Amino acid sequence: MFSDARNARIDYYDTLNLDGLLAEERESPRDVDLLVSIGRYYLNQRKFDQAHAYYSKALAIDADDGWTHLYMGNLCCALECYDEAESHFKRAIELLPGVACAHWCLADVYDKQGYWSRTEAQYRLAVETDPSDAKAKERLEGWLAVRHPGSHNT
Repeated sequence: MFSDARNARIDYYDTLNLDGLLAEERESPRDVDLLVSIGRYYLNQRKFDQAHAYYSKALAIDADDGWTHLYMGNLCCALECYDEAESHFKRAIELLPGVACAHWCLADVYDKQGYWSRTEAQYRLAVETDPSDAKAKERLEGWLAVRHPGSHNT
């Protein structure tokens, strides 16, 4: 989905510790991928305010970056801010039409709220969006096994 150069840059960011990421930020303060990487670092450390701040910075620079919306949606979901999470996941679906994970993330939000038909619909859309995505199939089948035991037809 990304250019090789962008993928390599993101992979490089993934090798850095927080000090390294912050040093990169001083050199490239408007690099959305870098800001998301820093936000992800803070999210993994459960420092939600800092993660939110970095995702917000990234969205202020590029409000149409679907991946940033996915990460912000995951943060909102972790904080049980389901309406905001839903909004970010729906925006990610618009911006990343061929990406299954945006649908299963939205399904997870609906599942946490007890909206079973919406949940199932989004898990199914994840599989339809990318039939080769094994995780999408796994998520649908796992959810069906819990909600509808004996019904594994996808």
